Amino acid sequence: MLIAVQRQGSVRSQPVENDKIATLLPVVRKYVDQSAHIMSDQHHSYRHAAVGYAAHSTVNHLRKEYARGDVHINSTESFSSMLERVKWGVFHYMSRKHLSRYLTEIEFRWNHCTSEEKITKNGNKKKYRKPFPFLELLNDLLHLNVGKQIRRTKNNGIVCFENINIAN
Repeated sequence: MLIAVQRQGSVRSQPVENDKIATLLPVVRKYVDQSAHIMSDQHHSYRHAAVGYAAHSTVNHLRKEYARGDVHINSTESFSSMLERVKWGVFHYMSRKHLSRYLTEIEFRWNHCTSEEKITKNGNKKKYRKPFPFLELLNDLLHLNVGKQIRRTKNNGIVCFENINIAN
């Protein structure tokens, strides 16, 4: 899967079949603005996918390099960690067929949190993500679904209709 995270901002993710340049390039172009400074690990496909962007910096995990000044991919790692925790604690299994749906839910959770910093007992700074208040989450969720309906089919399948005129 490809994960694009704006530092202190929103995330977009999408399942991909493989990590080849031809597969990753359209997804990167879809989600990342050309003025972005891309930060990634050393994977060769990211180097090619980042051509044409404002800048591209990498960290080399094989050499135990996880941050170099302001260059790191900790936001992406944090999203991946959240995905793993939700996988084991909530979903228990995520099928390839429905992976994009699982990712959409995790994106919603991520995009509806704020980053905050607190001081630990040792005096160190620690960043954590705090969810929006419940009513704000509910309001955003309802607004995302205006004009959509989910109906059962004759064989108990589910079909989603979009752009439904709710005035009728």
